[in-house]
Amino acid sequence: MVTLHHIITVYNDIYDHMDGDMSALAKTKTQWKEDLYFAVKCARQKLSIYYSEVTPTTGLLLISASILDPFRKLQSFRM
Repeated sequence: MVTLHHIITVYNDIYDHMDGDMSALAKTKTQWKEDLYFAVKCARQKLSIYYSEVTPTTGLLLISASILDPFRKLQSFRM
């Protein structure tokens, strides 16, 4: 099964989840929560590297596939 049209949505969902976790953990003083914040921050940076490597070569293809998906259409780009 081809899932090309889901890639942008998956990346957006992961970014949103990580941003929510980071904002929830940013104000904490407990050591394990600070460690978890640092881990999520590092994971987000790594995800940004992966995403930047995917989009230059296939960006237009991913955008076109997302728009042509009859269930999502332009939902992925409304944020």
